[in-house]
Amino acid sequence: MMQFIFEYWSLVVIMFLAMMSPGPDFILILKNGQYGFKSGLATSLGITFGFTIHTCFVIFGFSYIITQNPILKEIVSFCGALYLLYLALKIWRSSNEIINETQSNFYLQNYKLKESLKEGFLCNILNPKVLLFILSFFTQFVPQNLTLETKLKISLVLIFECMLIWSLIGLILQFKPLKILMFNWKSYIDKILSVALLIFSLHIIYKNIIKFKGFFF
Repeated sequence: MMQFIFEYWSLVVIMFLAMMSPGPDFILILKNGQYGFKSGLATSLGITFGFTIHTCFVIFGFSYIITQNPILKEIVSFCGALYLLYLALKIWRSSNEIINETQSNFYLQNYKLKESLKEGFLCNILNPKVLLFILSFFTQFVPQNLTLETKLKISLVLIFECMLIWSLIGLILQFKPLKILMFNWKSYIDKILSVALLIFSLHIIYKNIIKFKGFFF
């Protein structure tokens, strides 16, 4: 496996750079990481589930259904934008919630983990840009003459990388200086993250409306 990763190391680097670019998944990890490593890990797992489904769509050709149907693609994109808008409002409402290191009640241990898992999954699966990225990734950077087995190996490496990187970011957020900073500035951090998601969602909705006008008018 290590030899395989070394052979395709450039693909791993490209994937890493794409993950590090600011986006909804990154913002969600930062937000849920405030509630502890388990919450960040649950978010990472949810994102990875969504990424895995997108990858399977591409590998087995199901992505054709969305990429070749502009209206369906924009509908999925619009639903994703509405969910980002919902998350933005939810984060803003929770910005005044006070948390500290001693809080380990039922809400944070159970409900928050389920919410983090669901948020991570929906945030990724409802983002058609992830599907388009994976499709372009396999089209431009992966030789087309590779066998299905080799493509599946590449997919497994990327899925593992997705889970590893997001989990590491969640772990880094647990370092004491960062946790103290996030506890003390939680209200401001949440509001900044909320505004960022709001901008993402409104930008997508605006582009969707323009494209819908082109389809129907």
